[in-house]
Amino acid sequence: MKERQAILAAWKEAREAGQEVVLATVVKVEGSTYRKPGARLLVLPDGRCVGSVSRGCIEDEVARQAWIEARKGTPRVVRFTTRSDDGEEECAKGADSDGTVHMLLERIDAGEDNAQLALLAACHEHRRPGVLATIIASADSSLARVGDRVIVGPDAIVSGNVGDSNLKRALAEGASTCLLHRRSETCVLGSSNELEVSFELVKPPTSLFVFGAGNDVMPVVSLAKELGWLVSVADARAECAKVERFPLADDVHVLSMDKPLAGLSIPVGAACIVMTHSADQDRALLRALAPLPLAYLGVLGPRRRTDRLLSESGPMTFASSSGLHSPAGLDLGTDTPEEIALAILAEIQATLSDRDGRRLRDRTHPRVRVAESAAE
Repeated sequence: MKERQAILAAWKEAREAGQEVVLATVVKVEGSTYRKPGARLLVLPDGRCVGSVSRGCIEDEVARQAWIEARKGTPRVVRFTTRSDDGEEECAKGADSDGTVHMLLERIDAGEDNAQLALLAACHEHRRPGVLATIIASADSSLARVGDRVIVGPDAIVSGNVGDSNLKRALAEGASTCLLHRRSETCVLGSSNELEVSFELVKPPTSLFVFGAGNDVMPVVSLAKELGWLVSVADARAECAKVERFPLADDVHVLSMDKPLAGLSIPVGAACIVMTHSADQDRALLRALAPLPLAYLGVLGPRRRTDRLLSESGPMTFASSSGLHSPAGLDLGTDTPEEIALAILAEIQATLSDRDGRRLRDRTHPRVRVAESAAE
């Protein structure tokens, strides 16, 4: 998410300076690649790049070819590969991955709006997801061209530059399915499969609410902001919940014990960690947070303490999709506040990604399923 913010900032700066740029977006991958569809690289006129679409040779090739392809005037999908045995040019010898990345290259003229960058900004601002449905291959340019798209914004408004009403409806329906299942995908459309479409789920930044304003909260906020998350800090102790204590936080809030969530807007799918070190505050917060549709809810401290708080609060059912995490964090052998912050945020990230936090060497890596291209 921090990378996305850097791209948006660079785009804004280029627009204000009257500069044109090239936006490279990963729309499909085959084999082993470092980045997934949705990764972006903004190439500036002076050769600087913001963002990342791979590592090493592919990224260098994208930067080198971006302006060459962009001068052709229309969006193009270009394949960059590290393979040497498939008939395509190998971008560099000794590359440390073995896959092909399909990149959509779009030239953005000086002062011109860009639909996908505008959607990224809107999803960030409203803290809700959206979908980009982009044509990445077309055998019938009269129906749609490469780069044409339909957009479902975080406000559920459908827009785009696809002229065919039936196709626009089909793309909007596919985008709704993408939102429902919370995943991106690539598929073929058309009566003769003449169109290949990338449905990209554009997620908002992770919203983290830290309840507690002690010194041990500071590394949690610092590390979360390094990840590009939106972070709110809240505590009933006004002398602790101060902006000057948490200058990196997006919001610092003094909560009420009677209505602990009053004045807070916690979006669906947010992550919350309770670490006030106050039994009264923790008890009130758990009661208030229990019915919310969170992605993660954790409590700092030993399990027996949380069990006691819950027994004192009476029957309670947690609506969090992953239940209650107590004690919060992965087992990293932590001791210092910084290490504890790392353990907590690592567990939150694993939970949001539907992973269990195991060692990568112990994980079975599934083969990537690649959709057949509708047109070359």
